[in-house]
Amino acid sequence: MELRKDSWDVEADLFLAQTVLQHIESGSTQLRAFEEASEKLKRSKAACGFRWNGSLRKKYEDAIRKAKEIRNQNKSDGSIVTINKTTHELREENTVHSLQEPIQLDQEFVLTFNEIMDNLNSHISLLRQMTLQLAGRLETANIQNKKLENEYANLQNEIINAVDMNVFMRLADKISNNKMEQITG
Repeated sequence: MELRKDSWDVEADLFLAQTVLQHIESGSTQLRAFEEASEKLKRSKAACGFRWNGSLRKKYEDAIRKAKEIRNQNKSDGSIVTINKTTHELREENTVHSLQEPIQLDQEFVLTFNEIMDNLNSHISLLRQMTLQLAGRLETANIQNKKLENEYANLQNEIINAVDMNVFMRLADKISNNKMEQITG
C-alpha cells in the first residue's frame, strides 16, 4: 500500500469520520475503522487514528454519542448490524438507523467551506494583483524620489555657489572702493 504524505483535505476528513462513526454504531472497534479508512485513503492506520483522535473527535462528539446510543439500542433489541465494506452502508435486520443527519450537516459544511475557499482564493488573487500594482507604483515613486533628491542637492549647491559668489562680489566691491579711496584720497 502506497502511503500519502500530503495534508488532510475535507473529503478525507469526512470519509474518516463517517467510517469511524459507522463502526461505532455497528459495535465494531475504532481500530477496524482506521484499518478500513487507511486502505481507502492510502494512509497508515496510525495516521488515521492520529487524525481522528487529534482533530476530528471533538467535532463529532454529538455524532459519537448518537452512534453509541444506536449501538446500545441494537444490543438491547438483539439487532444485528453489519458494515458493507464496498459501499460503507449500515444495514440491520430489524431496524435501519443511519448517520444521515451528521453526514448531511457535513455535506452542507463542505459546500459552505468550498464557497468560502473560492471566495478567499478570488480575494487572494485580487490582493496579489494589487500587490504587483503597488510594487510598480513604489518603484516609480522611488525613482522620482531619487530624481528629487538629486535636484535638491543641485539646488543646494547652486545656492551655496550663489551665496559664495555674492560674498565674493561684496568683497570685490569693498576692495575696489578702498583702492578708489586710497587713490582719490
